[in-house]
Amino acid sequence: MIRYGLILLSICLVASLVLSVTNKFTQPRIEAQEIAEEKNSLVEVFPQAGDFEEKESDGGRYYIAKKDNEELGYIIKATNKGYGGPITMLVGFDAAGEIKGMKILSHAETPGLGAKINEVRYGETGPWFLRQFAGKNAREISLDDIQAITAATISSQAVIEGVKKSVTEFLTEVRQ
Repeated sequence: MIRYGLILLSICLVASLVLSVTNKFTQPRIEAQEIAEEKNSLVEVFPQAGDFEEKESDGGRYYIAKKDNEELGYIIKATNKGYGGPITMLVGFDAAGEIKGMKILSHAETPGLGAKINEVRYGETGPWFLRQFAGKNAREISLDDIQAITAATISSQAVIEGVKKSVTEFLTEVRQ
């Protein structure tokens, strides 16, 4: 009986070691892929811009959206806790805080409910929920301004609050 326990312990130790080593070697590639996806999404978030300048601040990385060397606005990564876990998104906005575009990078919301934050309806080109944000002032946005997703108010509110908090902090700290 003890022998089977030791065999099982050995198998678990070897499996843990293999998973740990695999994680160590794949983590840099995963992070590089996430950064590449983020950079490829910049045009979707701020379609008016032709060029994006990457900058660093205490809050992390952000981008300045430009066209013909003129600053049009900024793109930041915003994260907030949704129903199923963190919701990470890119938000494009101008110096006044007006939202130009958004894209959900990752979420763990319930399929068929909260996952509708990223749903593209038949015949449309982008998520209907995120399109509602365009033209709204990010610092003043609330659930009154956005049609929430039926049965997914927590997810809807998480996106709104994540945008509001992140843009307000950015404009207060970085653009003083």
